[in-house]
Amino acid sequence: MSSSSSSWLTSSSCSPLSVDSSSPTSQLVAQWLRFIFLSPCPQRLLLSAIDLIFLITLLAFAAQKIYSRFSSNANSGSTITKPLLQDKDSDYKVTLWFKLPLLVTSLLALTYTVLSILAFTQSNLASWRQIEALFRLAQAITNIVIVILMVHEKKFKAPKHPLSLRFYWIANFVAAFLFATSAIIRLVSVEESSLEANLRVDDVFSFINLAVSLFLLVIAIKGSSGIDAIRISDVIESSRTWLSNDRTTSLYGNASLFSKTVWLWMNPLLNKGYTTPLKLQDVPTLPLEFRAERMSELFQEYWPKPEENSKHPVGFTLLRCFWKHIAFTGFLAVVRLAVMYIGPMLIQSFVDFTSKANPSPYEGLVLISILLVAKSIEVLSVHQFNFHSQKLGMLIRSSIITSVYKKGLRLSSTARQAHGTGQIVNHMAVDAQQLSDLMLQLHPIWLMPLQVAAALALIYTYVGLSAVAALLGTAVVFVFTLIRTKKSNSFQFRIMMSRDLRMKAINELLNNMRVIKFQAWEDYFGNKIRQFRQAEHGWIGKFLYYFAVNMAILSTAPLLVTVLTFGTATFLGIPLNAGTVFTITSVIKILQEPVRTFPQALMLISQAMVSLGRLDEFMMSKERDENAVQRDDKCESDIAVEMKDAKFSWDDEEGNEALKVEELEIRRGDHAAVVGTVGSGKSSLLASVLGEMYKISGKVRVCGTVAYVAQTSWIQNATIQENILFGLPMNQKKYKEVIRVCCLDKDLEMMEHGDQTEIGERGINLSGGQKQRVQLARAVYQDCDIYLLDDIFSAVDAQTGSFIFKECVMGALRHKTILLVTHQVDFLHNVDSIMVMRDGRIVQSGKYDELLKAGLDFGALVAAHESAMEITETGDGFSQSPKLARIPSKEKESAGEKQSQEQSKSDKGSSKLIEEEERETGQVNLRVYKHYFTEAFGWWGVALMLAMSLAWIIAFLAGDYWLAFATSEAYTVPSFIFIIVYAAIAAVSCIVVMIRSFLFTYWGLKTSQSFFIGMLDSILHAPMSFFDTTPSGRILSRVSTDLLWVDISIPLLVSFVMVSYFSLISIIIVTCQNAWETVFLLIPLFWLNNWYRITLDIQEY
Repeated sequence: MSSSSSSWLTSSSCSPLSVDSSSPTSQLVAQWLRFIFLSPCPQRLLLSAIDLIFLITLLAFAAQKIYSRFSSNANSGSTITKPLLQDKDSDYKVTLWFKLPLLVTSLLALTYTVLSILAFTQSNLASWRQIEALFRLAQAITNIVIVILMVHEKKFKAPKHPLSLRFYWIANFVAAFLFATSAIIRLVSVEESSLEANLRVDDVFSFINLAVSLFLLVIAIKGSSGIDAIRISDVIESSRTWLSNDRTTSLYGNASLFSKTVWLWMNPLLNKGYTTPLKLQDVPTLPLEFRAERMSELFQEYWPKPEENSKHPVGFTLLRCFWKHIAFTGFLAVVRLAVMYIGPMLIQSFVDFTSKANPSPYEGLVLISILLVAKSIEVLSVHQFNFHSQKLGMLIRSSIITSVYKKGLRLSSTARQAHGTGQIVNHMAVDAQQLSDLMLQLHPIWLMPLQVAAALALIYTYVGLSAVAALLGTAVVFVFTLIRTKKSNSFQFRIMMSRDLRMKAINELLNNMRVIKFQAWEDYFGNKIRQFRQAEHGWIGKFLYYFAVNMAILSTAPLLVTVLTFGTATFLGIPLNAGTVFTITSVIKILQEPVRTFPQALMLISQAMVSLGRLDEFMMSKERDENAVQRDDKCESDIAVEMKDAKFSWDDEEGNEALKVEELEIRRGDHAAVVGTVGSGKSSLLASVLGEMYKISGKVRVCGTVAYVAQTSWIQNATIQENILFGLPMNQKKYKEVIRVCCLDKDLEMMEHGDQTEIGERGINLSGGQKQRVQLARAVYQDCDIYLLDDIFSAVDAQTGSFIFKECVMGALRHKTILLVTHQVDFLHNVDSIMVMRDGRIVQSGKYDELLKAGLDFGALVAAHESAMEITETGDGFSQSPKLARIPSKEKESAGEKQSQEQSKSDKGSSKLIEEEERETGQVNLRVYKHYFTEAFGWWGVALMLAMSLAWIIAFLAGDYWLAFATSEAYTVPSFIFIIVYAAIAAVSCIVVMIRSFLFTYWGLKTSQSFFIGMLDSILHAPMSFFDTTPSGRILSRVSTDLLWVDISIPLLVSFVMVSYFSLISIIIVTCQNAWETVFLLIPLFWLNNWYRITLDIQEY
């Protein structure tokens, strides 16, 4: 550092010192900037100006407030004179985020007040002393005003700090950073004897002030004042709704800033997991603001309005919801970037320090302290960045899954056909996960140029123009990566398309497994799924081989760039000593991270863009028109269901007319029946009342709540009682009556556990009639105004059907409005009106006798029914017809009941049908590792992978050892030999890494395919009892998310872990060679590693 610069650092004068006007313009500008920002006096004037601007801003706001109050003519009703929160049923909670800033600001105000008083009471005030006293006075006044302002915030329950205060804290941090920078420079470069005592004290205070300003900066970015306004009724309701009785909420929600910084809030869970294996009840629930319900509400709240005409609504909504989280993780990434190069910068200082004959212990302690602080900040920022990025990914995944599920419930009929179940499962399992994974690699994309620029600037300070060679080498690597990444985008799209087809086929297989096994079609469907998997596996292979080449080149790129840089420096005659060589090597190794993560980030971004496109297409799919049916749940009209000139279609794009109703009126309390031949439009009529069909024109009006009983039973995987209650509270009298009128009492008596018997997925352990009666009971228990019953007697025998019609339809529901679709002509005498349908039209309507006299379609239906009954009773021409015509439904019912009894009795006292998913506790069993690693090539493959990983580490260690040998003072190695040997080592490293990348890719692909084939064969040849006790969602999760991990993620992680372990071993060996005493410090690390093993248990939940 020049003497003028040094004098600026130690001078208390506010006038610039001598400046060489003959210097170039850039140097003149640099000298003036150093004077303004690093000299003590201008720094104080700068901070005082910031204080003055802040005070003037507050004064202007206060004046505007007073003017507004006077201009309101003292109107007591004006909002100016009212408090911010007026709700009587409200309260507020003052959190630590308010108390800590108030305490810190109060201490600053007190400190500066005392210092300013001491400064003004001195008898002799020189010009510097006057400036210092005024500076302290300005700081004291500003902090006192901030304290008053924060007390005012508490009085009026302000949820956020004013923008003026937040901007002031940000500017104050910048000024404090400049003060600390000057202090560090003076500490390192200025002799202690030539430095005034007051400046040395100010330097110490600058470091303290920097920490305080950093804390206030976090408060400013957060924005929240720490005063949470709450409604008492909302707290009671949220406690009732959200909190579980048997599980506690995570301590993260109420943890202090320090606890969150160092993860102290995790210790109770870690301690419990260390002593005993964790269970689901031991894992706390999420805080309220992070739960899926809240994320769904947030996503819906920020969804673009139609007038915004957003082309990418999903990405736009996610940015709106989580921009603060993204900004905070970006800030953590910047903090890490700011301190990560301090270590390499200190290498030369350490080399110089150790080479001195009598080094000063003070200098060594300063160097170690700076390195310790920098590394501590780097470690905290890195882990906080990872934690908050993963937390952000979890929130995004949660919001995507819930929003996709809700969207699936609103899809129109055409959109439902376009987006099958398998594709929707992929949206929730794969697309949501890829957007979640992106959060860890989002910021390295834009930080990479800054990181590379900082590294090149540091290289330039040591080897001058040789940095251009490093720049060119890095640019070539990035261009190569970009070109190949564009090609991999098409692979990503093909992979997703192939995965959708495979998932659709597997879903069809699972939904129809009983029929497939009855017909022995396992091989046919297995071959079909294998073909889809083969196509998917081929695209995955192309993608992973491309990725392997990228990773191999990028892993060796730092070594190649180092060779190029040293070669250029040797050619230009720039001397290379140990400090320079290892500084540049360390910087280029740091460059290895952005170089390595950049293609991975690009890959994740390409995957995320494909997923966003797929999600945009799905979320923008056409929905059912909620206004197609006018609904009034509390309508007092006599007409319950009304249609006029209504036309409907199942195709909302082409609008082909499928149902036409000129006029339909069903009065409140009437029982109307809909009859007709198969395919005449009876079920479509009910669907039109529900709003499931696309309304082309006309009017549909429904007065009251609606319950629908479908022709195909829909049963939950829960107990019979839970299926009937469907979330409503238990009313024993009402519940027993519902069981009786739906003819379920005898069925429950035959079941060992009664209504606590668990129903399998889709009701597989119930007969068709039992399932139909359970869903009818569920509808009756809901106590709605209107009941739409779609052929509820089709799956029950005649005796049961008659009982249900008499006791349920005409008994329990006698005062309800009923629209009954049926083929049972015998029941039509008792209904109020009958509608006869043909080809999607109501061709006749009226009472039974009227329609019978008119003949036509209704007469034909009655005649056909009577003819069938005569044939059944007489048996003419069909000796087996009585059994064929009348017994099947009864036999089906009895067989189902018998099956239900047998299954219940075989449970040995357990009413639970669905088996709990198996879970391993503690450490992963070694058999799992053995099975995975030896699946493809046996133990020879494992040995080969270990050998190639070891060769990689040896190749890179050889380069470091050669640098240490060639630059040592004990040996003299010619520059030409130095570069040739180092280049040869780099070439060998490239070859080893390339071979290893291809080997791991081929091994991973073969292993994943082998696992899939084995899993598919197990599914195809599993007995039906397996599907009766295993939810299809669990199986779909194995062949979607879990298979994605086996296909791509696990081979990459295995490769990384092997290299990491060999690197750790090499570090321990090198450390033992030079400072074996430090090895004892590794013992606590191994103990902590064993302590944190419970994270495996937590991840399973």
